[in-house]
Amino acid sequence: MAEVPTAIRGKLPPVERVIGLDVETEFLYVTTPSKDSTPKKKPPRAKPDTTPTAPKSDVLALDLGSARIDTVASGIEKATLGPDGTLYTVDAKRRVVSVARRVRVAWPQALPGVPIQMFGAADQRLVVADPPALVTAAADQPATSRPLPTGSDVASTRWGDLVAVATDSGVLLMDPLGRRDPGFVSLADHPRALVFSPSGHRIYVARRTQPGLAAIDRYEREEIDGIALPLPAAIIRLDPLGRWLLAKPNIGDSVWVVDLPVKRLVGALACAWRPDLPAIAPDGALLVRQGDDVIAYRADSLTAAGRVKGGGSDLWILTGWRPRGGYRGAFADGGTPGDQVAADTAGPEGPMYVQVSTSQNEAWSSEMAQQLSRAGLAARVLPPRNPDDGFRVVLGPYPTRAQAEAIGRKLGRPFWIYQPTP
Repeated sequence: MAEVPTAIRGKLPPVERVIGLDVETEFLYVTTPSKDSTPKKKPPRAKPDTTPTAPKSDVLALDLGSARIDTVASGIEKATLGPDGTLYTVDAKRRVVSVARRVRVAWPQALPGVPIQMFGAADQRLVVADPPALVTAAADQPATSRPLPTGSDVASTRWGDLVAVATDSGVLLMDPLGRRDPGFVSLADHPRALVFSPSGHRIYVARRTQPGLAAIDRYEREEIDGIALPLPAAIIRLDPLGRWLLAKPNIGDSVWVVDLPVKRLVGALACAWRPDLPAIAPDGALLVRQGDDVIAYRADSLTAAGRVKGGGSDLWILTGWRPRGGYRGAFADGGTPGDQVAADTAGPEGPMYVQVSTSQNEAWSSEMAQQLSRAGLAARVLPPRNPDDGFRVVLGPYPTRAQAEAIGRKLGRPFWIYQPTP
């Protein structure tokens, strides 16, 4: 938790919200209050207008490479970042502006309404929850609409290929493109909050009155093993790798930390909940606000590992991106991982791989491997060898376990040592 003051150049005006970081183009997107420069004149005896108006925002893009700042869109109501780094903004007139690979596009058609929730999807599509409709739109094709239950909590997979909707008696599963008929999973208690696993194959559901979380298999469309918690949960968050689940009790300001692979409640910490924190960093650390500070804890033991004094008033974004050349210092003593890669058959113990992720979603795994490769790491995806296996994102191979573990410790993120069976 030590600041690197020279890593990022450029200075932003006061920021309302951090939308996200497009790792490929190195654009950081934020919102700032809109500046209304239109002159206003009031009659001398006019009564003050007390009608509440929704605050508008401008979206700025900070180029982390050149420190240049550009205004992407003005007077926006909603903004989100898609899984491929595409930015979507919607203004009060329902007009959409998107930015993909540094190209700004004003969509020719407006949305049917200003969305309550929206999600970026694959192929630069936008999925909009605007009850009573679920709308799927793109810049080059007209929007399609499907009925959506009113007053529902809505969640989407990372790639926007499935949407889960909380209803009074269960969870409705909808394909935004209409390729499959909707499915319904009945639950004994009313759903309260929803979140998909990173691979998209499970949905975790917080219930209004019963303690703990329900879990749903999206493919079997049925409730499976849940997670025991002392009280009902109000908010659920997962880390990008699906190792840790964070839940907010419906009473009090604290966070429950759950080790998902073994479904074990590690413990609880007092903290304030905001859109950015608490959250799990790419290296597996848990970051929480406590008082005026931000503290990093080891998620497996809840032991404090670092502190940023006065960081509680800042806006935080946790990402695997590092400044160009950021990995070189970590591997300077022994070369880069690419330099130490050996042949698959080399070494008496090998081949040994440093596994950083496994998922049933091939596209998600390929994207992670590409990100690691762009950072200068020798990453690849190993396909499943058995029906129950996932797509493994790995570094290597290396001839010995000691060499693989040494590389893994320098990554600054969770890892496992994987040795394929003969």
